Amino acid sequence: MLYKLQIKLKFVIFPGWIQAVYRNTYPLISDNTLQFITTDNEVQKYIGMWYNLVSEEGGRVGRWFGMRCENTTSSQWSYYIEGCTVCNYNVQFLNSVPRDKVKHWIINKTSTHLNIVCNKVTVLNFNFATDSDPDKTDGEHNWSREAESVYIEFNVKLLLIMQ
Repeated sequence: MLYKLQIKLKFVIFPGWIQAVYRNTYPLISDNTLQFITTDNEVQKYIGMWYNLVSEEGGRVGRWFGMRCENTTSSQWSYYIEGCTVCNYNVQFLNSVPRDKVKHWIINKTSTHLNIVCNKVTVLNFNFATDSDPDKTDGEHNWSREAESVYIEFNVKLLLIMQ
């Protein structure tokens, strides 16, 4: 029965979406946007993204962004951005994540910001230059690079990704 529900979600309710494959790399949409859908708030369940960033000289560097549900009742989610914040969950928190079980996440990385919208609510607008921890000195330099793809790792029940 669960399999039929997933097929229905995949092809009927969300056309253009596919079920994400654990530890798979996906190309970013043309404006460096990644979109996905989660179907429940699960304590200690995470979604991690490894951004493959390109320098002007053509060199590559990867940087990790992760977010995790800390409290299902309040829909509190924590995050970290490698090179910009403490690389641990339950330290920095997204703002006002809607309590809806089904969440449509839009993550957009520009040369200056990492923006996250959940169900049309901006929950993070992180400026690499001004919001990074004082002891993190390479975050702005690395995150300002263009992203060519993103590798996704997760342990949530159902994650659909816009293809």
